[in-house]
Amino acid sequence: MRLEVFCEDRLGLTRELLDLLVLRGIDLRGIDIDPIGRIYLNFAELEFATFSSLMAEIRRIAGVTDVRTVPWMPSEREHLALSALLVAMPEPVLSLDTKGRVELANPASCLLFGQSQAKLRNHPVAQLIADFNVQRWLESSPQETHAEHVVVNGQNYLLEVTPVYLEGEHNERVLTGAVAMLRSTVRMGRQLQTMTSQDTSAFSQILAVGPKMRHVVEQARKLAMLSAPLLIVGDTGTGKDLLAHACHLASPRAGKPIWRSTVAPFPRTRSRASCLATRCRARRASSSKPTAARCCWMKLARCRRGCRLSCCAFSTTAPSAALVRIMKCTSMCG
Repeated sequence: MRLEVFCEDRLGLTRELLDLLVLRGIDLRGIDIDPIGRIYLNFAELEFATFSSLMAEIRRIAGVTDVRTVPWMPSEREHLALSALLVAMPEPVLSLDTKGRVELANPASCLLFGQSQAKLRNHPVAQLIADFNVQRWLESSPQETHAEHVVVNGQNYLLEVTPVYLEGEHNERVLTGAVAMLRSTVRMGRQLQTMTSQDTSAFSQILAVGPKMRHVVEQARKLAMLSAPLLIVGDTGTGKDLLAHACHLASPRAGKPIWRSTVAPFPRTRSRASCLATRCRARRASSSKPTAARCCWMKLARCRRGCRLSCCAFSTTAPSAALVRIMKCTSMCG
């Protein structure tokens, strides 16, 4: 159970709150004090009669304006947010004390060093990263982030060590440790290659005057980088082909040519054979060789090429339904 007490900034008010808990034999698990006039208390669940009496006693304390229950403490929320952030980060992150020992490690660090978080705690970072003396760097009272190339388990990493300072009452800075992050050079190279292969300057050739058209171009610029089907709707001569070509140049598949096809003239049998990767029913079922109607979508999926389908509005029901199923479930293409 957690309580949030709204109160004035008065000397001894916190002591009176704690005395109430002691008199009732309530074990305090945690306390947070907010400078803006809030005190948070965390203790075990109480019976309704005891809880009601405690709330009334707290409201009688001089300086208390209100009290209510809350689902979490501010420190608990910050701790959960930090833990979720560390778990979601793909790069190994280590929190170090002033002696160069590990205080906290995320799952990526445990996977890299092959140890659990309990074993990594209080472990000297010099035994994990031998190419850089972190403890000597901490003794030099660093002020900025330091980057160093290191090798861990035969893999190249960019080590970024950031000092962590605590602000004192008189604005003095006290070094409390550091945060070390290992960035894989292979991963960074892939990300850089992906970014350089995408040409967002293709949208600069599109002249958008009206606010709606500018919104369409901006949305297309963002959606082009996603590996998902993109529908462009517009009248004849409004620039759908130009916009589709710009989206292809800004996509991760820009290095390969785009595959173009018109959906409208697809006959029923051809659309079923070419889009659903089924063999032509006119061939004999005993034939072991693949027919000429093998799905072109399977080839596109293997080579990761882009595909532009035009005249979708004039397509019949059968090929339209086939295309929708293929875009929703890529397993149908192979």
